Order: sequence, then structure tokens, then C-alpha cells
Amino acid sequence: MCVRWSGTAHAWHVGTGFSKPGTRSRKGAAKIVNARGIKMAATHIGAGSCCLALAALVSTIAPPGRGVAAQQPTAHVVFMTAVEIKGSTTSDKLRPPSTNPTDLSKGYGFTPPGDADRNAPQKWEVSSYLFAPGFITVHQGDSVTLTVFVVNGDSHEVRVVAPDGRAVMPARTWHRGQEYRVSFVAERVGTYQLSCSAHAPTMTASILVLPR
Repeated sequence: MCVRWSGTAHAWHVGTGFSKPGTRSRKGAAKIVNARGIKMAATHIGAGSCCLALAALVSTIAPPGRGVAAQQPTAHVVFMTAVEIKGSTTSDKLRPPSTNPTDLSKGYGFTPPGDADRNAPQKWEVSSYLFAPGFITVHQGDSVTLTVFVVNGDSHEVRVVAPDGRAVMPARTWHRGQEYRVSFVAERVGTYQLSCSAHAPTMTASILVLPR
């Protein structure tokens, strides 16, 4: 089975043999007259159905020098939320962690027994700050608008950096109950990051930029 583009005849030739431009197709060959596959001719040998199937596939392929137009940049509007996730239990069910989670990451929180709930002295609590969603994929050249609503945390020191470390948005303070908007064009391939320095690294959203 062979496939060939004929620049002279402006046609794809598919099959066990090739026809010369301007002649009838040999037995066992299928010829697509139009590169878009609108018109074709084929003989009825045993491999004919296979030729036709492959011819239909080839018809979706742009001929040399006639590539598909480049994809246009897309505008992405993403709604995000700055939240604090909490979980609690009691020491009679589970012992508190031996290592204070706040020593592991600034984004973790820990309230020991006796402090979490004075009416329930055995209760202890852990928490973590994050942006949701925390991962987005776009293509190079796309425009990105992040609309972020702060639900938890009285304040967050937030900034956006490009893959090369350049500040896309300088550090700003965001407050609970407020909505904030950040817009930029994803010019570089790699990962842009929206992060809160007070609760990093868990409070980080990654915008992965793929090559177009």
C-alpha cells in the first residue's frame, strides 16, 4: 500500500500502484482528484476497500505547502477561589501529629488540643490554604484573565511570575471578601505561577503554557 502526492495532478494517489497524471488509475489503485477528498475513483479488486479507507484518511491531510492555518490565540477567563481547607478530630480517636505541620510549610495550619475548642479539650485541627482550581493549561499567545474571590484568610500577599521569573503582577495584598482580577498574555512557554508568599507553597496556582 502506497501514498503519494502528485504536485502536477494536484491529487493524492493511494494503492498498490500509482497512476501517471492525466491517465486512468491502474488496477489496485485509488486516486483522490481533490486533496480534500471530495472526488475519487477506485477499482474493485480485493484490496479496493482498504484503498478507499486509506484514501479517506489521506483526504484529511493537507497536501505539501497547503498546511492548515495557524490556530488563533484564545482568550481564557478563569474564576478562582482563595480558600482554607480544614479538618479536625479528637485526640481520643487519633493522636495529634508529632511534628507541628506549620514547621513543614507556611501553607499549613495546626491548632492543638485545648485551643481548637475550649468546650471540647480533646479536639485538634489542621488546615491548608490554596487556590482552586490550582492548575490551568493554555497555549502560547493566549490571553489569560484570572478572577479570584478571597473566601478565607484576612489577607494574602499575592503576585504572578512568568516562567523566567519576571513579575507579571507585582506583589499585592488581597483581602477576604474581595474579588480581584489579573490579566496577562502567555508569551512564554512554561509555567506561570499565582502564589501567596504568606502561605506558599500550597497556596499556588500554576498556569502551564504549551507551544502553539
